[in-house]
Amino acid sequence: MKYFLYYLFICAVLVGVHAEESSPLINSAGGDPVVLGQFQQLGVSYCVGVQLIAVPNTDKFLFMERPTTPHPDGKHANAGLMDAVTGKFTNVACKFSMENCGHTYLENGTVAVLAGHKPQSSYPEGRRALQILNVEALTLDSVGQLQFGHWLATATRLPNGMVTIMSDSPSPVGPTRKDAVQNPFYELWDPNNPASTKAIQLDSTFLANTKYFYYPFVFVLPSGDIFTFSNTYGQIIAPLTGKKVMLLPSWKNIPEAKGMNTAYPFSGSAVLLPLRPEDSYQVAEIVIFGGQWSKSWVNTTAVDLSMRLKIKVLGNGLYEIGEWQMERMPLPRVSGSAVLLPNGQVLLINGAKRGMLGDAVSGGGAMLNEPNFWPVLYDPMAPEGSRYSTLGRSQIARLLHSTAGLTINGSVILAGGDRSSRFWSPDTYSPSPNGFPEFRVELFVPPFLYDTDHRPVIVNCPPVIGYEDITTIVYRMPDSNATVTSVVLMAPPSDTHGFNMHQRMVVLQIIAEDKDTNHEASEPGVRTVTVRGPPNVNIAPQGPYMLFLVYEKTYGPGKWLSVRDFS
Repeated sequence: MKYFLYYLFICAVLVGVHAEESSPLINSAGGDPVVLGQFQQLGVSYCVGVQLIAVPNTDKFLFMERPTTPHPDGKHANAGLMDAVTGKFTNVACKFSMENCGHTYLENGTVAVLAGHKPQSSYPEGRRALQILNVEALTLDSVGQLQFGHWLATATRLPNGMVTIMSDSPSPVGPTRKDAVQNPFYELWDPNNPASTKAIQLDSTFLANTKYFYYPFVFVLPSGDIFTFSNTYGQIIAPLTGKKVMLLPSWKNIPEAKGMNTAYPFSGSAVLLPLRPEDSYQVAEIVIFGGQWSKSWVNTTAVDLSMRLKIKVLGNGLYEIGEWQMERMPLPRVSGSAVLLPNGQVLLINGAKRGMLGDAVSGGGAMLNEPNFWPVLYDPMAPEGSRYSTLGRSQIARLLHSTAGLTINGSVILAGGDRSSRFWSPDTYSPSPNGFPEFRVELFVPPFLYDTDHRPVIVNCPPVIGYEDITTIVYRMPDSNATVTSVVLMAPPSDTHGFNMHQRMVVLQIIAEDKDTNHEASEPGVRTVTVRGPPNVNIAPQGPYMLFLVYEKTYGPGKWLSVRDFS
């Protein structure tokens, strides 16, 4: 009761006082964009970007939402495509309730959407849904059905092309789940046989240790096993059997991290840092950012820590695993997004400084409060203690159901936001014109992109790259004295509820560079770089990627291509 009274008091003092009702969307972070980056208005979506998924070989992103009214176009579609260049939004027909679904990609680049939400508005049960996006028809087409209902589900594409769907569900959907509630399971979906799935049991102690199994952090390791972490507990798992390969260390012995939770509704964010040839691609480092404390409420300050873990693959199912390394972030953050950039840095953006995820407390107020308007960069290659830097602030609060993802031109698209008129904030901001939902879509341009003299522009690259293939890329560099320092593959983003469940970065080995500005390709400033393709499907599973060229910390616009196994 005391928390609720405190909440009402704060709302009475702050709501409406700091919202600048007449202020337009501000297109700048303030200050010098070369140093702080810049926010730019892109357009208005017709549904809230609760789920955000890049559509390969286009500039478009698929948005999905829970039914929200009124929509800016006066219609009721719960899905649509946002063009990250033109700002145009086009509705997509979807017959299921799709909030809290998982999403990934098939090897041919098709977007797959798995699981969903209970019936909402006119949309029927979606927790057992299996759908793929038909871009030309503007439809999400049903291709099968999960055995059980999944809600807040992580979808992970495996090296063999199959997909795991991991989560619990708040109520039984489909066959009885009495045993599964105590011993969590996941489903394995084969897109080549899409109508059915295989249910796989996890270790019997998993749920007892993690407490929550909602949007778990799952990454494919260089061995092909999967790192699976939910809340405070995790295992390395053999994905085709569910067998526990190795227990991950705990951070409960770190005094400052005691009580740090990271799974919904205490959602932090997580990334797998770049896989690099100098490590023979056998070192995987995972960083978890922020979250919330175990005994928290709408006014509780979020976690201001990040936790980093190094895993070295030794072969034959063996690993060398360090301990979690704690660092202090500049600002607390819960329900934010972590976007892996082509220069290997991580952009932390969106979210709140207080509260936890969920629809509302009594009276319809937000459970997330004090928006975190300040994006932060994390540089994993910098010395410990100097890895974080704060950028210029946003004017739009993006709390519950906000998303972010890397675009093909190197900027970051920002979307979504819910309970957008019921939170409190000590900072001024531009309020949502639509009340509860936030339909405004922005681009954040990181500061590196303003170094135009050193943005490599790809002139020519093959549409497909094979494993260990030798590939030559033709590019243009405005500075005739500079050449690219790295060539990277970026898996497309698939973000929701604080976790981008598909992003992955693979640094390619450079084996030759042509610095001759009079290369036969050409015109002044055009040159080539020759690289070796990724070593195998465990490092870069087959499918769509974005290719970027990097000069030190500056990267140019990317190109879509596919990674294929020609053996």
